[in-house]
Amino acid sequence: MGIDTSSYLQKLQALLSMPRETLPQLTAAEARKALGWASEALRLELVEIEGAAPTFLLLPEPGSTPAALFFTTWHAEVLQVTPAAVEGAERLALSATLAGLGREAETEGEPRAAVVVAPGATQGSLVLARILREHRARLRAPVSFWPRIAPNAPRRRRIFLGSRGRVVLGIWESGANPYRIRDRIVEELKAEAYGPRPLDFELLHKLGEHRDALDFLEQTLDDPSAVQGEGGALLTRALFEPRGQVVTPQVRHPDRPQAFLILEVTEDANPDELLQRARSLGGGVKIEMAEGFPWDRISIHHASIQAEIKLSKTVSEGPEIWPSAPWMTPSGVFTRALGTPLAEWGIPAHPGVAMRFPKPGDFESLVVEVADLVRKAGEETARAKRPD
Repeated sequence: MGIDTSSYLQKLQALLSMPRETLPQLTAAEARKALGWASEALRLELVEIEGAAPTFLLLPEPGSTPAALFFTTWHAEVLQVTPAAVEGAERLALSATLAGLGREAETEGEPRAAVVVAPGATQGSLVLARILREHRARLRAPVSFWPRIAPNAPRRRRIFLGSRGRVVLGIWESGANPYRIRDRIVEELKAEAYGPRPLDFELLHKLGEHRDALDFLEQTLDDPSAVQGEGGALLTRALFEPRGQVVTPQVRHPDRPQAFLILEVTEDANPDELLQRARSLGGGVKIEMAEGFPWDRISIHHASIQAEIKLSKTVSEGPEIWPSAPWMTPSGVFTRALGTPLAEWGIPAHPGVAMRFPKPGDFESLVVEVADLVRKAGEETARAKRPD
């Protein structure tokens, strides 16, 4: 292809340099332009799903199946992302992913992956699920990854075997008590939860012995005092217990929800089922789903996880495996729509990296790691296909 990393940085710099607070329409226009160039460089078809905030797909030709699927975003997140990733580094992760795929394509001589570029990862779950289902034939791959820019380089790279889910329900009328609905649903979910499996207990025990893992966990909690315990017990509650929150708008409007019920769920709690539970407890008031991110699990033997384990041994002292990410991710949306979970991978950036104006050397280090991830994924996928 003859396109090096510096060319990607040059062509994508206009998108990278846009400030976090830029209006979505202006950012989308620049994303459209940048992805149009990248689609030609990667020999993939650019498909735009129009909307208030469009989603872009880079797809292999019809009839072909991608070897890997990558998920990225083109705009800032509405929820806090630290310590999982650097705030405002979403477009840097997108650019590094595209350049990494380009580098590996040069090595292999053909496109290796498809790419989903959504407005964000913490919102738009219902739209994302529909898009994935509609384009399933050209998106379904044996492995799927979500590269993120991590705020630091841990001694061991963290690998998460799944994630928590998040369901947001809008309650439109004042006739129902959202706090009672929340308490009842959370109580039922706790009673129904199976809890950690044997492998989970082993991982929780190992993590609970390390202060840095516990410190990292506490950074992820909005209210650390709400999750009690020490060591493995603290990890178990943080990763496996469902939680609920009620948010009411400061100014009420008759055409908008009077309250939002936010459920952080585990144990494969189905968003549609939770909606029905809330409606049955609401006494007939109007309740609609705004977000539905299902809880998800990934087998440690899955090719995507094995690829991350192998890569962690070359870029760090090895893997630090968690039973689940302590935050919500879109993995469950991908699993239900495509049959393949989404494995999160944090690429550390040193403190001096400028997220909007990265130096060529800094950008190169991120690109190399994405290319290595693509390569490891290909090796693991090929190994999984070999007969024993």
